[in-house]
Amino acid sequence: MPTILDKIYADKKEELAGTRRRLPLNEVKQRARDRGELRDVRSALRGGPVPNIIAEIKRKSPFKGELLADFDAVGIARQYDEHGAAAISILTESRYFAGDLAYLEAVKAEVSLPLLRKDFIFDEYQVYESRAFGADFFLLIATWLDKNQLADLLALGLEVGLPALVETHNEADLDKAFAAGGEILGINNRDLTSGKTDLGISRRLLSRAQEEPGKILVTESGIHSAEDIESLRTLGAEAFLIGESLMTSGDIPGKLKALLGAGRGDDG
Repeated sequence: MPTILDKIYADKKEELAGTRRRLPLNEVKQRARDRGELRDVRSALRGGPVPNIIAEIKRKSPFKGELLADFDAVGIARQYDEHGAAAISILTESRYFAGDLAYLEAVKAEVSLPLLRKDFIFDEYQVYESRAFGADFFLLIATWLDKNQLADLLALGLEVGLPALVETHNEADLDKAFAAGGEILGINNRDLTSGKTDLGISRRLLSRAQEEPGKILVTESGIHSAEDIESLRTLGAEAFLIGESLMTSGDIPGKLKALLGAGRGDDG
């Protein structure tokens, strides 16, 4: 039986056909070439006394519905930039997450942090598109992509200057990520077929992810407190992709301060 992830990718393939007609690949490549210098993703996500938070702009999800009624992508990005985020993740998938590539482009013009394009990427067009609209790195989901697709998209990303965050959820995904040469490895605590989160997934996989030295390890989803972050840092995580707990907090600066307390000796 098809999962929600299968449905999203199927719809994305259909959408991409129309996107290609409206904006041909040669035009996207030219826009990508015209983009300025990329921001340093690796430095933003590595080490440091304060947790490296990739703060996410996500209007809704297929599991939780609308997360923030008074939604302003640029305004949220400014708060993230001003209150200690290391990078910003922007959902650009429209049907299930109410995202838009326009958010990526608008945020790029207003903040100085590296930007992650978070979408369901499976085609070279989307890699060039990510660069063209202002991403500094992009998401690849190992659960859905096969090893060769993953390797090809990673290589193309590096060719145009974009590193990829390779998202994993289990040991088989990690094996694919290693084989494909992924450098920034994400461990998603959310099961993309059910929406359930379990920090035990990161606790189990972080040791395995460190078998190849030099990887940047990112944990994703289900992170709500400084205590969550500190427990994962002790296991080797360097960065933390956090969306829903920020978007639903009602006080983004306050929530970021509480989360960053994991590196400041306080929780608020």
